[in-house]
Amino acid sequence: MKTNRVALNVAGMALLLAAAKAAVGVATHSMTLFSSALDSAGDALASFTNYVLLTVAAKPADEGHPFGHGKAEHLAVLAQGAILAAGAIALAWRAVERIRHPRPVDAGAAAIGMMVASIAVTIAITIYLKRNASRQDSRALAADALHYTTDIVANLAAIAALILVNATGNALIDAVFGIAVAGWVAWSAFTLIGSAVHDLMDQALPASEIAAVIDAIQRADPVVVSHRELRTRRSAGVRFIELELCIDRQVSFERAHEATEKVKTAIHEKFPGTVVTVHAEPV
Repeated sequence: MKTNRVALNVAGMALLLAAAKAAVGVATHSMTLFSSALDSAGDALASFTNYVLLTVAAKPADEGHPFGHGKAEHLAVLAQGAILAAGAIALAWRAVERIRHPRPVDAGAAAIGMMVASIAVTIAITIYLKRNASRQDSRALAADALHYTTDIVANLAAIAALILVNATGNALIDAVFGIAVAGWVAWSAFTLIGSAVHDLMDQALPASEIAAVIDAIQRADPVVVSHRELRTRRSAGVRFIELELCIDRQVSFERAHEATEKVKTAIHEKFPGTVVTVHAEPV
């Protein structure tokens, strides 16, 4: 399934979950449930933003964008982080207001049951996202899976808050847990923003992948003496690798070309779909 379709499916599921949480939150006057509903609404907006930007990222290269539109996927990750950060601020503000102006909380079976159901749905969404992120090597879907994972933790905290309110009768516990949820969402937001910024600034591939590329170069053909000017980056699910091959000057042009193609093939075997640009230099 295409990444944008996955994102659209997740947005729909998150929106339904947010509506259910909000309905129970209003009925029970639970700050934690309301906070969780707002978080799920933010998830739905983030996933829909993913859908829009992944649709753009899937467009083929054109005259104005000769390297394709893949960086739109990193913009999707950045947008998710911004949405989550805004949500964290809103949650913290509402929780502080609840501390200043306490209201009774119904921490009965309906509220707790809603959160248990929410965890089950969120786990299913997370598994769905992780599976497709792995299959399609998508940073945007992986980022979506990360913040749905934080939702699971947040929902567990919400259940703990409701149980404690029910046991102690102290409604302020609900607001305190609401602030904790906001802090968790904020941490997730800044993690996503940092990841997106690194990718948009053409950060090199991870050290393990660079080591695999170098190994492929060294094993490809004996006429390859060495390499230099190795540059790597990533745009959405596509890796870009550029390098100069130092080839024994005594071999023919045809043999040098053959060695160059072997290097490209060796890299493609390790990382399918990689765009490899090689320039041969005689030494």
